Amino acid sequence: MKREPNDDILRNFAKAMEDIMSSLPLSENARFLGCTIISGNGRDPFVFRTDDEDGMDNDESIDYELIDGPERIYVTVALPSDTSKMPDVDIQPEFVLIIVDGVEVRVDLPCSVHAGQSYFRAKNGILDIVCEKII
Repeated sequence: MKREPNDDILRNFAKAMEDIMSSLPLSENARFLGCTIISGNGRDPFVFRTDDEDGMDNDESIDYELIDGPERIYVTVALPSDTSKMPDVDIQPEFVLIIVDGVEVRVDLPCSVHAGQSYFRAKNGILDIVCEKII
């Protein structure tokens, strides 16, 4: 894969942000907006919104961002500030099912993934899902 001049800068910035976020004190009411920094394919990230069928915004929808990297697919979800428990995540080879406080969203993946090698983590109001592609 061709190296871009800013790859090292972005990698170092991502590491610095990870260090900062991991050293923040955790409290029950702490919420952070998150970002994902990925160097590589040069595509702009997309924010997907799930709306109800009549086209009107649904206040209970789950917003997520999907980034299709060369070896992994990244799904990032900003959890609602009033979330009372850990979200349920079911990673399947063709899709990811996310359930937050009874609200469900299915994220169709652009390619097949290794469900057993994929994982998720929720921290500081952000749910990060990393799906290993079947290459």
